[in-house]
Amino acid sequence: MTGHPYQKATAILLALILLGCSQYGESRRPSSQSARVTLAQLQANWQKYLIYYSTRIVVFDPIADDKTVMVHGDWKIIEKADELSEFLSRLGFNPRFDPDDILEIRGPGGDLFGYMILASGDLVSVKAAETNTVRLYYNPRRAPDAP
Repeated sequence: MTGHPYQKATAILLALILLGCSQYGESRRPSSQSARVTLAQLQANWQKYLIYYSTRIVVFDPIADDKTVMVHGDWKIIEKADELSEFLSRLGFNPRFDPDDILEIRGPGGDLFGYMILASGDLVSVKAAETNTVRLYYNPRRAPDAP
């Protein structure tokens, strides 16, 4: 009968860890080429999204779904097509920014919440805030030669 108290404690600890991890979503590249969204599509349909931006990141949150992407920190909202074009143009001067590398924002259950484009090396955490809502935590990384 030795080991049973440890097995029970290990099982409880593992369950708590798994429950804690289930609150996190992810940002990832689309799993198939057919699911891929282009920057031209996002720009052409900009009015169908709530668009947020910060230092070197832009987030597209579809308006017509029942899901919400909340942002954490110093973000601004883009409300006009020319504002989006201007911001993307500024980002285009950053060698770490690839406008073709559009990531999906996925919730803990794998549901699609939106899209984002960010400079390589920058970090984003996706965490469930409440039902049908995720919160993004953006952490820009400074490379020695980064603009």
